[in-house]
Amino acid sequence: MAKFIKFNITLTGAVQPAAPISPILINVEDITTVTAAGAAGAQSSVIIGLTGRNTIAGYTTLTLQPSTSASALVAPAFVDGQRNPLEDAVHSAITANPGGVVTTCSLGNDQAAATVALPNGAPMFWGTATFA
Repeated sequence: MAKFIKFNITLTGAVQPAAPISPILINVEDITTVTAAGAAGAQSSVIIGLTGRNTIAGYTTLTLQPSTSASALVAPAFVDGQRNPLEDAVHSAITANPGGVVTTCSLGNDQAAATVALPNGAPMFWGTATFA
């Protein structure tokens, strides 16, 4: 596994000074839990529990929200009874790139019903990241 996981937060409609693509690096050794949250039809998120080794208060969890739009926060479609793709992406990133320094946690497509325009669902991006 790599030493760090990089999350590229992509929200081109963000008001400056927030950058359109802001990478966040998390030390893999600081991750204690990975939990998915959200309800059907609502904005979902993945919450990463951190050890809190950082002396700055408010760095014990990282909450990431996905989006199917790079310019605005748009909730992706997920199907009940299927594996959560957000949690899967983080778990895959934790075990990726053995012996490496950095791996990027990328999202695939959402689980929306196939359409002519989007036969495999809509591509997802990490839209927001909040430390608490």
